[in-house]
Amino acid sequence: MILFDTCTLLWLSSDQEKLSQAAISAWENSSDRRYFSAISMFEIAQKVAIKKLFLPQSLSKWHQELARLFSLEEIPVDSAVAIKAATLPPIHRDPFDRLIIATALIHKLTIVTCDEKIIQYPRLKTLW
Repeated sequence: MILFDTCTLLWLSSDQEKLSQAAISAWENSSDRRYFSAISMFEIAQKVAIKKLFLPQSLSKWHQELARLFSLEEIPVDSAVAIKAATLPPIHRDPFDRLIIATALIHKLTIVTCDEKIIQYPRLKTLW
């Protein structure tokens, strides 16, 4: 089972040339379930609000199309994820990424990411 981080979600939807071959293969050939964290939508919404990111349609519509087109399931951020994120080693200071890391650890998912700080976490499975 794989979890796409925020960057790989964006690249999956609009710029697949930025994805590694392993990331593309994981999406195309995986019989596993594919997920994204709800926190990624919050991060994307913030970038849209400050005009650092432009989407081809409203965020709500984009979110629905993303999930449908790429057969992705959303994982909510719950108390267990929030607590785990707060207790992670301080390798990564970005709260969004810490919540994604915690989600992967709690749900035993492999994160598809190119973020070198995420890759440094012990006991975390990553793919790039």
